[in-house]
Amino acid sequence: MKVHINIIRSQGYVLINLCEEGLLGKKFRENDMVLDVNEKFYGGDLVESDYALGLIDEATVMSIVGSSLVEEAVKKGIVHKDGVREISGVKIAQVYNL
Repeated sequence: MKVHINIIRSQGYVLINLCEEGLLGKKFRENDMVLDVNEKFYGGDLVESDYALGLIDEATVMSIVGSSLVEEAVKKGIVHKDGVREISGVKIAQVYNL
């Protein structure tokens, strides 16, 4: 599966933001929650999901957006199933390596 990856390095932290192809530029709302999959934060190169998720050890924070991508991260043991949230049917997760 192809995913967008945006790596942000700032003040000693590495934020790796991933979203499934097709979700970039969309906004999802549910009750008072908004998920804005914007170009500035999530836009970047299209890469294979295996490669992107393989960068977890380099990330201070990894943000993962997209139901199939989050499920893949759960299967690989990167995300615990209890740490998954859903907004308007789109699964999201964040992983912190602090």
